[in-house]
Amino acid sequence: MIWLLRDFDLLSVLLRAAALALEALTLGSVVFLFFIAQPCGMDGERLRGLRRAASFAALSLCAAEILSVAVSSAILVGGSGFRFHDVLSADFFLLGSVLALSAAALFLLLRARSRKALFFCMLPAVLVLTASVGMSHAAARLDHRPLLLVLTTLHHAGTAAWIGAMPFLLLALRREGDEAKAARYTQRFSSLAITGVVFLLAGGIGMALFYVGSWQGLYGTSYGVMLVAKVYLLLVVLGLGAGNFFLARQVERAPVPLLVRLRRFSEAEIGLGFTAILAAASMTSQPPAVDLAHDRLTRHEIVERMRWEWPRMTSPPLKALAPPSPLSVAIPVSTFNGGSQSDANDRAWSEYNHHWAGLIVLCAGLFALLARWRRMGCARHWPLLFLGLSIFILLRADPENWPLGPRPFWASFTGPDVLQHRLYALLIAAFAVFEWAVETERVRARWAAYVFPLLCAAGGALLLTHQHALGNIKEEMLAEMSHTPIALLGATAGWGRWLELRLPDKRWSQIASYIWPVCLVLVGLVLLDYRES
Repeated sequence: MIWLLRDFDLLSVLLRAAALALEALTLGSVVFLFFIAQPCGMDGERLRGLRRAASFAALSLCAAEILSVAVSSAILVGGSGFRFHDVLSADFFLLGSVLALSAAALFLLLRARSRKALFFCMLPAVLVLTASVGMSHAAARLDHRPLLLVLTTLHHAGTAAWIGAMPFLLLALRREGDEAKAARYTQRFSSLAITGVVFLLAGGIGMALFYVGSWQGLYGTSYGVMLVAKVYLLLVVLGLGAGNFFLARQVERAPVPLLVRLRRFSEAEIGLGFTAILAAASMTSQPPAVDLAHDRLTRHEIVERMRWEWPRMTSPPLKALAPPSPLSVAIPVSTFNGGSQSDANDRAWSEYNHHWAGLIVLCAGLFALLARWRRMGCARHWPLLFLGLSIFILLRADPENWPLGPRPFWASFTGPDVLQHRLYALLIAAFAVFEWAVETERVRARWAAYVFPLLCAAGGALLLTHQHALGNIKEEMLAEMSHTPIALLGATAGWGRWLELRLPDKRWSQIASYIWPVCLVLVGLVLLDYRES
């Protein structure tokens, strides 16, 4: 049971992210139905379609919360002397149960055919919001708890009214044949989204002041780094939202082309918004920066680590690395002590891996840019470079495991970092094959073109949860500081490619076609500057 704990830690973060995303989606659906769909006079059939979609979100939230409570209970029982009977009285168990039951009630009310049942959705929606806020950092604080609970509530409500309600706007626009009514949906949602943004920013800024506390807390802790990542995503989404705001004001003059463009920008806005929710879930697994008084990074340490040095293109021999310990020893050490210290050869091995990966990504980005800028035919084969990167990660990322080390292939999956590395290798290989076929027009199906942007966006989002067990808090933070920009650039590249494919306007599509190759180039440069000492 003990050796599963680190995998459960990773799973708990992903489940928390799923619960937060589904919470925003569920509450956003209720907000959309109450404040937009019904006041705008949506007809019965379309309203029932939206209610069915909202009910699936509520049911998914119920399932995600049940799984999250189960995993948290397993971690608590397996890593301490508590019995399951003791867990039943824990706050997370009680509040999680309230949230799951409230989501189940929402599912039943949304599936009911009666319009009156919709009015009873507000109570379980409020209970979902209250239970979620009760499981946040705010509820565990001793100081300023009531104010922090209010700020957290505003943050969650704003996220639901803006990001969570937006998918239902797209569903409503897709089902609506009346252009005048579609214009009313967009304009009314625009006002709702502005209110949501105000709530989200008010809550977020207020919480940052209490949880971060100082500039060093912002740049010198993992919590602060993840907050910066969240701010970056928020700024990009706000930029897209601002564009949609002006489109919504013009939609009456040219409804059809402007509505199509608005829907395409909204798709990217939703994707990046939910990536920000994943960053928020990662933040909830870490202590607030204000509580980390020691082991913070200083500006000097960050500058020393991040300053440019010539990349390492030669690798130490495998036999020079520290011999791997048996799995029966390595797993408990990794679980309870945060990993083992690495020597100079281990660090050189890791830097070599990152630098060669950076060179591959840099070349791929440059070729992709040339394929769009200069229309070079040979440059269209740039995705095949990522097939080499996938094999490189599989062979070199974890030298103590198969195929280089003595640890067996399947047994080595017990390490969360190994599991993530191999998941990334699989995603990269799938991307390479599909995108090469798309770029060379061997596959002409429309769906195949979306493999790259979705995998790229998913890979960037998953990288936000990637953690390094290095046995040294500062080293872990420095590693995270180098990987977080890669995650953000990956997500930006994915949704940039999505816009290139989806935008009807050739000028805007061409602009998007330059954004994502530049992001790949920047990812390559970040990897080329990666160091562990």
